[in-house]
Amino acid sequence: MKVLHIINTLAVGGAERLLVDALPIMKSQGVDARVLMLFSSGGGFEKQLREAGVEVEALGNSKNAYDLRIPMRLRSWLRDVDVVHAHLFPTQYWAALAHIGNRRSVLVTTEHSTSNTRAQHWLTSKIDKCFYSQYDGIICISQATANALRPRVPKKVDLRVIENGVVLPHTGTDVLPPERESVVGGLPADAFVALQVARFSDQKNQDCVIRALKLLPPDVHVLFAGYGNREAACRLLAEREGVADRAHFLGMREDIARLWSIADIGIMSSHWEGFGLAAVEGMAYSKPVLASDVPGLADVVGDKRLLFTPDDERMLAEKVMSLRDDKDLRSQLGEECLQQAHKFDINTMVARYVKFYEELLQKNVGQ
Repeated sequence: MKVLHIINTLAVGGAERLLVDALPIMKSQGVDARVLMLFSSGGGFEKQLREAGVEVEALGNSKNAYDLRIPMRLRSWLRDVDVVHAHLFPTQYWAALAHIGNRRSVLVTTEHSTSNTRAQHWLTSKIDKCFYSQYDGIICISQATANALRPRVPKKVDLRVIENGVVLPHTGTDVLPPERESVVGGLPADAFVALQVARFSDQKNQDCVIRALKLLPPDVHVLFAGYGNREAACRLLAEREGVADRAHFLGMREDIARLWSIADIGIMSSHWEGFGLAAVEGMAYSKPVLASDVPGLADVVGDKRLLFTPDDERMLAEKVMSLRDDKDLRSQLGEECLQQAHKFDINTMVARYVKFYEELLQKNVGQ
């Protein structure tokens, strides 16, 4: 089976990270999985895939993902594959246009969120429905995502809920965490450390965490790993709230495992979330992850004791204090989070992806 995954680029992000983790496994199962980027970002994800034996190519040198010539350029890439799997907007639109008239392959996409700008307007929702009608199947990363998408997708399109998976870390009790100072400079050895791994955007709502930090004692520190267009605004907020010395903005980090090893808890404060891959990663390191009680993310975390009302910094601060002050509770919830994380093993996810491809191909043959 030849599967071509098409994505805007392989810059660091949740969907991109998923490909990096999943495609080597898919390839080991005998699937000829390749990646076509609209343009190259030259980042580490491209290197990781190539080192794993996955072919990665770019459509062209232009870094404009909205170039109207893209669909025509894509058409030649779709001729000799069984499955075309598009990821993210606008690639989802371009792949749908390029696939028109192609009866050989099936067209699949993955929906990663319960909300986007297009879904908020009548006209763009109608346009979405036209493009989605070209797809044979859509993978939704949670039931909440499927529920949000269903009204904008023709009934003939097969929606399949397949939760995201993570590469579960191999950690042992005999492995000592590194010195905190060697991982994050200026972090006190006796600090209570919360970690958030997320891009800086309105969706991820780092503002709520910064406001909560003001309500917490001086030994509580928060690490922010990620980048995005709201980082500067969050830095200013931390200064204004008087917590700049306890809010550590780390930028993009490739040593996420080391960050989790020195963290006491994780926090995801999103306004909305299709799934919550970063939450599962933290849980896989036996860390309690506090999360906003929104569809998708709440289902992933699974324990109401770890959920707080979205954008409620006081409730978040109370949850942090309960974990800071009760080591036994923190340990218990960490172990329960680890068990919850095992439900999202990436090997299970890949197997379900491949099975869905096979079902769609069989249906295509019968038509």
